[in-house]
Amino acid sequence: MKKYTQEATQVNERFIQETKRLSVERHKRAHVQIKSELVDNKNINYRKHMKWIS
Repeated sequence: MKKYTQEATQVNERFIQETKRLSVERHKRAHVQIKSELVDNKNINYRKHMKWIS
């Protein structure tokens, strides 16, 4: 029984690590997407008001 518990714990730890990694990657992709949408918008000059875009 101890062996199964240990294996399950390892699987759970890998799942948690992968979930965190995917969340970070998703956040980075979303940030890039937001920047590209703001830069491509020709109606409003967002660079003038948002310094983090540059």
